[in-house]
Amino acid sequence: MNNGGRPLLTAPRFAPVLGALIGAAGGLFYWLGAQVWPTSVAVIVSMLATTWLSAVAAGVSANVQAADLGLVAFVFAILVKYDALLALSSANLPFPLPANLALGVIMIAGHAASRALLVSVSKPVSYGDLGIALTLGFLPAVLIGIPGLAGLVAAIAARMLFAAFLQRQRRIAAASDLDLTLRLTEVCFYLGALATWGYV
Repeated sequence: MNNGGRPLLTAPRFAPVLGALIGAAGGLFYWLGAQVWPTSVAVIVSMLATTWLSAVAAGVSANVQAADLGLVAFVFAILVKYDALLALSSANLPFPLPANLALGVIMIAGHAASRALLVSVSKPVSYGDLGIALTLGFLPAVLIGIPGLAGLVAAIAARMLFAAFLQRQRRIAAASDLDLTLRLTEVCFYLGALATWGYV
C-alpha cells in the first residue's frame, strides 16, 4: 500500500513505527551477537545493522548507498576489528608462547588468510599461484586449531558472499572492491575465531 507514491511506513505519521521496527532489528542483532561475542562487539554489529536499515528505509538510491555506506562500513570495520582484537588479546593458543605473543599469532593468521582470499578474487591468477597463496595463507590459521578454522570458515563465507554480490551487480572487482574484500575477510576471521574461542 502506498501513500502518495511512497511506501506506507515512510509516511510522517508512521515514522515512530518505522523507528521502532529498526530499533527492534538492532536489538535482535545485539542479542544474537551477544550470544557469541563480547558485548562491545555485539553493540557495534547492532549499530551497523540499524545504520544500514535506516539508509534503506530512507529510500537512498543504490549509488548513494554504495558511496555513503562504503565509508560507514570502513568505520564500523575498524571498530569491530579493534574490539575483536581486544577480546582476543587474552586468548590462549594450543601451544605455549611467552606473554603477549598470542595476539600477534592471531593477527598473522588473520592477515595471511585475508590476503590469500584477496588473491582468489584478483584477476588474472593462475591455479598454481592461487593454490600456493591459499596454502600459505591458511596454514597459520590451521595451526591455531578450532578457533583458527572457525575464523577461516567465516572469512571464506564473507569472500563468497561478497563475490556473489559483485556477480549479481554484473561488474568486475574494482580496486575499492578488492580493498573491501581484504577488510571484510580479515574482520570476519577475527569474529569467527572469537565466537568459538570460549568453547575450546
